[in-house]
Amino acid sequence: MVYPIREENAVIQSEVKLSGTLTVPIGTEDIFPAVLIIPGSGGSDRDGNSPKFKMGIYKDLAEFLTGLGFVTLRYDKRGTHQSEGDAYTRGFRDLADDATAALRYLKRHPKVDENKTIILGHSEGAQLSPAVYVKEPAAGVILLCGGAMPMQEITNWQRQQAYDSLNQLGGFKGWLIRTLHATEKAKKTNAKFDEKLLNSTKEIMRVAGRKFPAKWLREFYQYDVCADLRQITCPVLTIAGDKDWQVPLAASEQVIPAVSGEAELHVIKDMTHILKCWPGIMDAANTLKIYKQLFEEPLAKEFLNCLSSWLGDHFMTKNIDSKQIVGK
Repeated sequence: MVYPIREENAVIQSEVKLSGTLTVPIGTEDIFPAVLIIPGSGGSDRDGNSPKFKMGIYKDLAEFLTGLGFVTLRYDKRGTHQSEGDAYTRGFRDLADDATAALRYLKRHPKVDENKTIILGHSEGAQLSPAVYVKEPAAGVILLCGGAMPMQEITNWQRQQAYDSLNQLGGFKGWLIRTLHATEKAKKTNAKFDEKLLNSTKEIMRVAGRKFPAKWLREFYQYDVCADLRQITCPVLTIAGDKDWQVPLAASEQVIPAVSGEAELHVIKDMTHILKCWPGIMDAANTLKIYKQLFEEPLAKEFLNCLSSWLGDHFMTKNIDSKQIVGK
């Protein structure tokens, strides 16, 4: 059985009002398990779209999950799109509070079994999910492309990928970078930035003349994700892609020994950070270019199969033909 779905508008009251979308299975009077989708970083909307990057990954994910028989909730982050607040002054704790408010809203929905709610976090959302669980426990946690590595370590890893990519460039551009010692200078600049950030209390800083949300990054740097992971006792699913060039695989691998409950990790062949597959070569120099080529591609089938299998083992009570949905 594949459920037809209906979308509903949601207004979530946190410190500010957040605007979201519920997807609800229809055609039955049953109540359902539910999934809260906590998005990644950046200014994309609840569907995963921004003006230049129309990925739609959260809308696609919500529709897939609701077809399986789950109510889902996704939302615009504080200070973006239809949600209230200021994107430049929000911090880690603000985002965690907002996600917690969204989870409580979801639990109160009349079509939701509040004892079968699941936190699903992608990228930045995977970092936020343990903090949300500690505030408002759930029956399951799904971490996509991240989870157990401190944000400063992830940032340093990302920078190193960029340095390595620059150093491997050929031709005149590569010669110029090496001659001018560009990567060494970038390392010193980034180290100075981190020191200034951590020694500041400002919500907003200026970087190269542009506003930067200092509170956001500083609080993520200071957050001990492993301390909260140790408090998770429910089943945990962690999924990573072997072509994720934004978050290292170790961030997902370290979830398994960190949590206190049952946990499993799946690494999806060719899957990128945006949950879509790329069969070719990928590195830090061509990531955005590749993402643009993947906009019209579906979510990775192996990823969806893994997701539906785990959900079926833990939360589904009816025979859902997940392969039919994945093959749409």
